[in-house]
Amino acid sequence: MNPLEVIEKLITEHGSAAILGQHLAFAKDQFSALERQVTEYQAKTAKLEAQLEIEQMNHKETKQQFQRLQDEHSEDIRVHKGIEFRRGKRTGGNWVAFCPVCHTPADTTALVMCANQKCKWHLIIAGNDIPKIIAEL
Repeated sequence: MNPLEVIEKLITEHGSAAILGQHLAFAKDQFSALERQVTEYQAKTAKLEAQLEIEQMNHKETKQQFQRLQDEHSEDIRVHKGIEFRRGKRTGGNWVAFCPVCHTPADTTALVMCANQKCKWHLIIAGNDIPKIIAEL
């Protein structure tokens, strides 16, 4: 082997080692960046999981409160002779006539009609017949 071939071989090997060294350094930098991202994502995931747990607890509590209020304000509803009657907390436990169309209290002073002027629901029954109808419920 002549001396020029030896020098050429050393230069080639040294150049390849330098290139490989650069590739290795680049790969290490990328790996470090990806490790940082993994750590950041794990922290974000933990934070989101904690928020989700809090929201689930709040949802459960709200659902229970809603159910309690729904039970507390439940009403018996019956429709008889074209009139909707309701009995519950807001009616003082008494049967009260309501409009079957818009569900507002009915005006029973003369004829039975919806108290909401926009609704226009009415029934040709005298208002003083309401106690008799309630007795039939």
